[in-house]
Amino acid sequence: MTLSIDTKKALLDAGEKLLVERGITGLTVRAVTEAANANLGAVTYHFGSKERLVEEIFLRRLRPVHQASIARLDALEASLVGREPKLDEIIEILVRSIIEARGVEDNEMSALKLTQRGIQDLPLETRTVVEEESAEFIRRFDSAILRSVPELPPEELYWRQKFFMGALSFGVDAWTSFGQSPYPHSDVQPKELDSEALIVRLVAFICAGITARLPDRS
Repeated sequence: MTLSIDTKKALLDAGEKLLVERGITGLTVRAVTEAANANLGAVTYHFGSKERLVEEIFLRRLRPVHQASIARLDALEASLVGREPKLDEIIEILVRSIIEARGVEDNEMSALKLTQRGIQDLPLETRTVVEEESAEFIRRFDSAILRSVPELPPEELYWRQKFFMGALSFGVDAWTSFGQSPYPHSDVQPKELDSEALIVRLVAFICAGITARLPDRS
């Protein structure tokens, strides 16, 4: 039984790594089983199909982030009397939930990396499953952000979110690889941050971007 569980996890880990690095076209059954040191029929045995494996890869990482974020938003809204959550409170929930969801074993920000990779190249059925999983999370946080920044046109939120994810992705990459990449062309050297210091800086930066005034020629 333990061997079966270990094999299933190895397949998920291998598939996730291939998906992040190569996209869906680089994720073949043979590549997954070779990377997981499993036999060729293991994907069918544990998941039924490659498409189902991809679904499980996304759900394994995204579902805990969604659940933790919604639970925190529920708790925040329940604790407030006479006011809506502020933007920085909402963004802190999102940032904290993503950072705390990083893999303990591999130290990878897998939920963030999968989100960055995107789902547009996934098969329609798989994409539909992932989108349904994300629907409540997106609805709740879109609504909360727009209520906290009433002057932000709703149609502008899409672009602010894309910029948000870019800042989060690059910021977390720099944090997790700090000290591995030289920074030779500046007299100003960065300081190493713990997770709380990173969260504070990301929240401040993202909130400033979301609330930035639209240029006159927009």
